[in-house]
Amino acid sequence: MRLVLFDIDGTLLLTHGAGMRALNRAFEVNQVLPDAVKAVHPDGKTDPQIVREIMKICGRETECSTEMFARFFQSYLSFLKEEMAVCTQLRILPGVRDLLAGLSKEPNLGLGVATGNIEEGAWLKLRYARLDSFFGFGGFGSDSEDRTDVIRRAIERGAGSVAPRQVEAAFVIGDTPRDILHGKAAGARTVAVATGTYSLETLRSYEPDLAVRTLEALEPITRVLLS
Repeated sequence: MRLVLFDIDGTLLLTHGAGMRALNRAFEVNQVLPDAVKAVHPDGKTDPQIVREIMKICGRETECSTEMFARFFQSYLSFLKEEMAVCTQLRILPGVRDLLAGLSKEPNLGLGVATGNIEEGAWLKLRYARLDSFFGFGGFGSDSEDRTDVIRRAIERGAGSVAPRQVEAAFVIGDTPRDILHGKAAGARTVAVATGTYSLETLRSYEPDLAVRTLEALEPITRVLLS
């Protein structure tokens, strides 16, 4: 059995800033910094990692406790629900539906997500895009600030979901260098897709098993996943 783990933002869909606006609103309501996300480069990072980096920039990293994260993400989720409810530019990226539909029919593949989003935020985005039914498990930013650990957690959950069948390989599909680097660190093979902010050439420089411009490249992606 093989596990295929998809990143969400920039790989499966674009919310045109809904998530970032929700984060900014959460920082403002928690009296941290207006327009806070501009202070960091969030691509490929986990939500808690982004929060910690911004708190550090503000000289308030010592406030990053379990209680602080819980309070922050409670407000973030409230704002994310509001932002997604009025998001008129939600976009499912090219090839996504066809690829997921095809892979879901393969008896030796299990589909999951490996994302920096906290779990409730991840499923919220997938539900609005009507992609949630393709996935049975995942690893999330709420599991760990470290993306390697997030991917390992996704693999563990995936192994549990397909038991007693054994997992022989795992693949991470994502749009950032961090998807490639952390995927490799977690023992997974990697497929990079240039539908985010990184060019195909940049992604290839990190030596994924495959790099494609969009997920419309159904044949080469499927070949790598099944070979």
